[in-house]
Amino acid sequence: MPITYQIVGCSNPHGAEGVDYATNRAVKTGDYDFEHLAEDIQFATTATKADIVAVLTAAKEFIKQHLLQGQRIVLQEIGALQANLCSKCFAQSVIPAESFEPASYIRQVGIRFRPEASLLKYVRTNRQLKRVPSELMA
Repeated sequence: MPITYQIVGCSNPHGAEGVDYATNRAVKTGDYDFEHLAEDIQFATTATKADIVAVLTAAKEFIKQHLLQGQRIVLQEIGALQANLCSKCFAQSVIPAESFEPASYIRQVGIRFRPEASLLKYVRTNRQLKRVPSELMA
């Protein structure tokens, strides 16, 4: 199954004035959801779909719980998940102040995914590409 991409316009902050730039962007071709994963595992193993759904549901809940506890979730040969914060910078002189509230500087809470090196290598060496039509290639 190839990775689909299309050519889209982009800006180049260091480029020449009046020049249009383009780049290749991966295009989503669909979703591979919980249901599809359970079905694929069922066909590849002797486990029943109900058992697989129960295990995946429990895993999902444990992953959420441990992310909130600040732990890094390591999925062997896939990658690791970890909660992260986007925060505004602040002067160190305000830290010892009585009214300092560090949480007020947090703009966003997210989850960072770092793929395993072997997964990246597999995708990079086994990739096939397919270009889909775009407005720029009319």
